[in-house]
Parts: sequence; structure tokens; C-alpha cells
Amino acid sequence: MVDSVIIIQPPLVQLNAPYPSGAYLSAFFRSVAADGISPSPGEPAVRPPAPLSVRWIDAANGFFRAFFSRDALVRLFGLCGDDALSAASLAESRGDGETAFQLRRCVSSSDSWIRWIDPIVSILCGGDRELCHAFVRSPDAPRGARMDRYLASLGEEPTADHARTLATLALEDVADFVAVAFDPEFSLVRYAESIASSVRDFSVVEAALSRPVVERFMRPYFETLCEGLRGELPGSDGVGQDGGAGRTLFCISVPFPGCLVGALCLARSVRAAFGPRAVISMGGGYVNTELRQCENERFFSYIDHLSLDRGYGGYASFFLREWGATVEPSAARPVDGVSPAPLRIECPPELRGLEDGYTTRLVPDYRDVDFSLYPRLADTENPMHRLWSDGAWMKAYLAHGCYWHRCSFCDVTLDYIKSYLPVEVAALYDGLAAQAAAKGVRGIHFVDEAAPPRALRDFAARNALAGNPLAFWGNIRFEKTFSRDLARYLSAGGLVGVSGGIEIATPAGFKAVDKGIDLENLVATCAAFKEAGVLVHAYLMYGYWNETDADVVDSAEVMRQLFASGLVDSAFWHKFVLTRHSRAYAEWKSRPLSRDCAHSPACGGSRDGAGAGGIVPVDIPGDFADNDLDFSGSSRSERYTAPLDHALAAWMSGDGLDRPVRSWFPYRMPEPSVGATLIEGYIERYGRARDESAREAYRPDGDYRWTATRPVGCGANGLVWWNLGDEVRIDASDAERRAILEAVEPCRAGGPAKGPALARLSPAAFRALREHGLVRISPL
Repeated sequence: MVDSVIIIQPPLVQLNAPYPSGAYLSAFFRSVAADGISPSPGEPAVRPPAPLSVRWIDAANGFFRAFFSRDALVRLFGLCGDDALSAASLAESRGDGETAFQLRRCVSSSDSWIRWIDPIVSILCGGDRELCHAFVRSPDAPRGARMDRYLASLGEEPTADHARTLATLALEDVADFVAVAFDPEFSLVRYAESIASSVRDFSVVEAALSRPVVERFMRPYFETLCEGLRGELPGSDGVGQDGGAGRTLFCISVPFPGCLVGALCLARSVRAAFGPRAVISMGGGYVNTELRQCENERFFSYIDHLSLDRGYGGYASFFLREWGATVEPSAARPVDGVSPAPLRIECPPELRGLEDGYTTRLVPDYRDVDFSLYPRLADTENPMHRLWSDGAWMKAYLAHGCYWHRCSFCDVTLDYIKSYLPVEVAALYDGLAAQAAAKGVRGIHFVDEAAPPRALRDFAARNALAGNPLAFWGNIRFEKTFSRDLARYLSAGGLVGVSGGIEIATPAGFKAVDKGIDLENLVATCAAFKEAGVLVHAYLMYGYWNETDADVVDSAEVMRQLFASGLVDSAFWHKFVLTRHSRAYAEWKSRPLSRDCAHSPACGGSRDGAGAGGIVPVDIPGDFADNDLDFSGSSRSERYTAPLDHALAAWMSGDGLDRPVRSWFPYRMPEPSVGATLIEGYIERYGRARDESAREAYRPDGDYRWTATRPVGCGANGLVWWNLGDEVRIDASDAERRAILEAVEPCRAGGPAKGPALARLSPAAFRALREHGLVRISPL
């Protein structure tokens, strides 16, 4: 009988905050432990026969702290110091003097790196200010190439204020050394990502378990972790709480390909430490997209189950079966010689309502997390980019799935996109606010596919009522619902940044991917957020199957204009990847078989190659990860990568915004067909519409909110307040001054403005308020 659950996030993922899947599973399993499982509404709950213990371990953070430590660097330099010097000599013989210099300096400074690595991590985790002074000033502190470039760019003597940036770069310099001298698959936030990404041959992934970082550092860390768990679990003497052999369900999350190798190493260590007492399940985004059809026997020698999609219904079915409350599943195999069990843990149809209930009600549970152990990285000066790495955000979602779920490139056939379910915002807010107060972490990162505007509004409203204790940001769709009023209200309620997909930034591009927005919507939304002081990040795409040089240039020109106009703070280009679960592939599959093309590789092996606007998928045989597909002509777009990245890096720094966009390409490209003032024109139209809305008369049914500071008297007949940092002064009669103060007073506690008082204002006074702090929230 399973009497304990351990949820583990393996390395490597982003360093500054825990990945949220563990928090949601922790909340789910603790709910099961406390309340049991009600298979259907009205049925009594089936309860665990014995107490069920639940624990969440962030081994990604644990491994980070183990690897970037004094003991680990002693081992690292002992293992690869001589190899690094040999690599330096080889680099020098090839004319690469810079690499030779950096390798020799790092080995020569190994004692300094060993002495300073713990203080460097402490600085990033909020350590003593004295360490900051010492680190930036000490001539004996280690230095690397990235640190050198940063110090040279300062133009002044470094101070303690520069310590966190310097410490971040120190970690990156160590990671660079590891990648060059010890293990090229290593980086700060992922391991062997290129190996795991849609690899069809599992033996390639399995071979990575013998690579240096895994064998010398990751495996010993997991062995130590498992040894500690053996003594802590119920029934550590081999007898479970029910008198039998207690078993433990290990839930291993694999959100990205860069933590698959770590997950397999962890699973191997768990199996070695716990033997048949361990029931090992693997889930997460990588599993859901890449491994749904996997039957590889070698892979299943590491784990017992794949948990698909949300997991709640599947694990509920698992425990009901454990407790003897369900029939045997159809697709099963023996596990530990005890009884058949399914290879895949999926939500059965009869538990879909149960799963949906958990999805909307659960509040992620961060009780097992010590946020002081997470580094706050200062890896860029771009304020929007910093949100991803700077700050120990508690991550949550306002809705499962995407309310649009129509983009042609997206995995619209999978549950995480197609099954749209908004959460109960009040319960989510109250739960997160309580944990924020307990943990001393005030930031929330919403990791939705696209956060619903209504849910964002309601979350901001509750935050305002509570006195704005939380700051939050997250993914959205750039749609017209985000008006000037709503953007300002969200900003006043704690929103600091939004990220969203622009993809192909042209009218034709929006239609090609069925984005559901147009360029005018995009500009209006970005302008509304920027006026409200909210940071904006854009996801961009190139390499679409029918993309031309003209399409690329036009998209880049639109982005140049968006940056030049100050509507976007940061962005990232993604190369289009055709996936097996995308709408584009589903449409290609739906085309009828062609006799002439049924067995032709050029037609994807089975169907007419003219599907989905001309895409010709090319499948690759294998028995492991299978989501990413190649397609005919995919390599044509590779030449765009470097020019687009260089242009974007410059624009995000405010450079090159007047440079002709096609000059970034080292080969001939067409002139943009996009007008040079296209975005300016849309901004002007937005401004006219904004001003017109501010001139509207008072509406008795309107939900008005005050987002500026409290108006105070100024002179004999004046009022003054500050809106978005700007001073606002108006002259008004005594009656109007009293009406204004009466109207906005309830807003100081987060409530709506008082309508009868607003109704007494003259049109001029009401307009002054509408232009400088009074917003009307439309029903959504």
C-alpha cells in the first residue's frame, strides 16, 4: 500500500523560483490525504486506509546549491584542471588566444574560486552587505570573461550596488568553464537540452547518464538525497503504517527537455535506494507533449508510470485502485510483482468532473519551500527580462488551458491548451496572500497560457481591497479587452508586467497563425499597458513553412517601430517548430490519402503534401520523444536566426532603432513593404479613442475606480493629486471639491467610487478626473 508521496523537481530549471507543478501536486495530494476522494458528486469520499504523508522537494535548487559550493569546486578542479590546461594549449594552437587565456586564468585562480563560491551564492540569496563590498573591491576575488566585460562597461569604480550583477556573472563564468573544460552539455538552467529535445532514440538520452556532470556530481547528490529520505519516510524499517510493506509514490516532474537527464538520474537513484517500495511516476510538460505514445522498454525500466496532462484525475484513479475502489484498468502490466498497473496514469472519463473541480479550486501549496535558498539573478539590465530571473516568485495560474486555443502552431489537441477552466479567483488570492505573508515573498508569476482579462481584473480588485500586498505579472493575449481603463486598473492593483505572443508581426502573419488579433489591437493594448507603467514582453516567431524574405523583413520592421515607439520593452525570437499535436499538423492529417503520395517521404509518408497551406511534414522513425516534426524546407529559415537576434538585442538596449531593418542581414533582403510610420499612425488612433472615452459623460451604471493618489487641498479653490507620477491641479468650487473627495474616498480602501458624488460634478470636473485617475471598468 502506498502510504507516502514525494514530489521531486529534478535539475535543471530556472534558478530563482521553484517550478509550480510541485506546488499544485502538493496541494492535490494533501487534499486527498485530508479529505479522501469523492468519485462523483454526492458520493461519500473514499478515504485512505492509513495516513498518507506528502512532501515536495525541489532538487533543482538543491543540486544548484550542491554544485555551486566549495566542496564541489574542489572536486571539479581536481577532476578537470589538467584537461582545462590541455584545452587551453589546443585553443592557442588554433589561434583562439581568448579561450586559452580564460581557461588558464580559471585554473590558476581555482583557490580563489573555491574560497569565494559560497559567498557569491550568499550574495545572490540576499547575503550580508559586507560580502558585497568585499566581493567587488577585493583584488583577490576571482574574475572571468563575463565579469571583465561588465566591469569594463561601468565607467566607474564598482560599489556594493554592483555586487549582485557581478555575482550572477561569476556563476555564468563558472558554467562556461564547466562547459568548455568538463562537460559541454552543462549550462546554468538546463542540462543536455539538445540531446533530449524530440530525440527518437532513447539510447542517446541514456548515454548522457554517463556524462561527467551527471556521473560525478548529479548522481552523488541524488544518492545522498535518497539516503536521507530512507530514514524519514513512514515505515523506514520496511513496515508500512498498515502493517504491510509501505510503498512510496515518487512523482518526478519533467517540464522541459533540459531536465530529462536529471530526471532519469534521479529515478535510477530512487530505484537503487528503495527497490520495490518505490512507485516512480514521471509527468510534466515534456512528458505530455513528447512521450504520450512512448513504449520504449528501456525507458520504462527507470520508471513505472507516465502521468499525463493535469494529473489530478489520473492520480485519483491510481489511489482509488490502491484502496480497492475501482476495477482494473485495461492497459496494464505487473509492477513489483504485486498487481497489474497502467503504464500511463490518465484521467478516466468518469473522473473528469472530479479533475475539473480540483483544477478550479486548488491553490498551489508552497509550505515545503524555503525561498531564501533561491538566488535572485541580475543577468540583464532590461527590466522586463529581469522579471524571469530576479525575484523568488510564487507561480500560479488563473486558468487552465487557453481561452482562444486556435493558433495554428499551438498544441491545441492537448489538454493543457484545449481544456479551458478559469479558477476560483477569490480562493486563489486568499491562499497566495496568506502564503506570501508567511514566506516573506510578495511576488506572483502567473504562468497561464493566456491569463483571462476578467480573472486578472478580479485578482487586482482583491489585491487593492487588501492594500496591494502583492505584485504580479504573467502571460496574456494582446487583445482589445485590455483597454486604457483596464490596464490602468490592473497596474494600480499590482500588475508590473505582461508577456504575450505577437508571433509574426504583420497583418498577413496574424492571419497565417490565426492569432485572433490585428495590428491595431496590438498597438492599442501595448500603448494602454505602457501608459499605465506596465512592462511588456513579446514572443516572436520566424521560420513558418510558407514564410518569405519579405515576410521576415516586414515582421522585423514592425518590431523595430514598436521598440522605437516605446511600446515593447523586450522580446524573443523563436524558430517555428511543427508539432504533432498542433492545429497545423491536425489539418494536414485530415486531408485525404493520395495514391501518388501515400508512401512518399516528400509528402510526409502518407498524405498529400499540400495540406495546411502547403506544409509537408517529414516524420522521423523512432520509439521515444515524437512531438517535434521536421517539414520540407525547414532549414531555409536558419539563416535568419543570427540577424534577427542581433537586431533584437540592439533594440532592447535602445540601439540601432534608426538603422534600416534590412541592414541587419548580411545578404540581400527586400525593402519592407510596411510603411515607416505605420505604428505611429496606430498610436495616434489609439490616442484619439482614449481621449474620446475620457470625454464621455458620467454613466450611472458605470463601475468607476480611482487609481491616483488622494486629492488634497491646494490654495483657496484648488485640488492637487498625483497620477502615474505626474502632478495634477484643478480649480473647483467648494461643492465640487467636496463631491470629488466624497467620490474617491472609498477607493482608498480598494472600493468603487461613490456614484452619487460623481453625478454632482460638472462635465469639466468629471472629465479632469477621467483623464487623470478615474477609470471605468467595463463588464467582461
